[in-house]
Amino acid sequence: MFPAVLIALTLLPSCASRANGIAPLAVDASEYYDLNCSEARSELATTREREASLARQQNNAATGDAVGVFLLAIPASSLLGGDVAGELALAKGQVRALETAVRQKCRAEAQMAE
Repeated sequence: MFPAVLIALTLLPSCASRANGIAPLAVDASEYYDLNCSEARSELATTREREASLARQQNNAATGDAVGVFLLAIPASSLLGGDVAGELALAKGQVRALETAVRQKCRAEAQMAE
């Protein structure tokens, strides 16, 4: 039993993190400067949907890893490709950048319309 516990403890750091524990990557809002206000809002909505889907996948992977480590002493979801932390971090960064772009683009277009 002791070797199984030792193995589980060494594998524990490789378990998938919960979605809320993943920090966004830095994405420059200037990547979206070529979009107008409505295009930026549409892209933001699409990216938010992708972020939510990735967050669900990541949370499922974290839960699967916890169960796998408890029952089998291995983080099964991470080993089977369920961990999407990198993609989620990128999507979070893109959402932040798009939110900035939407604020700037829509404010600028509103001021031009006045």
